[in-house]
Amino acid sequence: MRLVLVIIRGVPEIILAIVLIVITGLGSQAGTIALAFGGIGLLGKLIADSFEEVASGPERALRAAGATRGQVYASATLPQGRRALLGHSFYLLDSNIRCATILGIVGGGGVGYYLLNAGQGSNYAVVTTIVLMILATVLIVEGLAVWMRRVFR
Repeated sequence: MRLVLVIIRGVPEIILAIVLIVITGLGSQAGTIALAFGGIGLLGKLIADSFEEVASGPERALRAAGATRGQVYASATLPQGRRALLGHSFYLLDSNIRCATILGIVGGGGVGYYLLNAGQGSNYAVVTTIVLMILATVLIVEGLAVWMRRVFR
């Protein structure tokens, strides 16, 4: 499974978006699919790394007590990796917000498309508003991530 994740991660979203634009045409479908594939690869690797680093003591104790594989995962692995899982999920969301801007500039639709159109039309008030909205969204996501980490401590 790790090999599949490495292969998926090996193709940058921008390249995948350009290929998908050729296949699907201009629009948000290409950008969405490119971000989805990139997100699967990145989040899969981050989650796998996080769960490999949990302490093995509780897992061994549950196995010795006769717990099934699912019970060990639900009772020992998942609770230990919960904070990392949450942090990585918010990191992916933050990363996708920024990537969506770049993908839109190359024709993948989304907020980058509107940013490019406003910039080409010399409508700098709209460009400033879009950039500030992206910044505010990233800050809100980061604030939510910090709050969720505190809740799940």
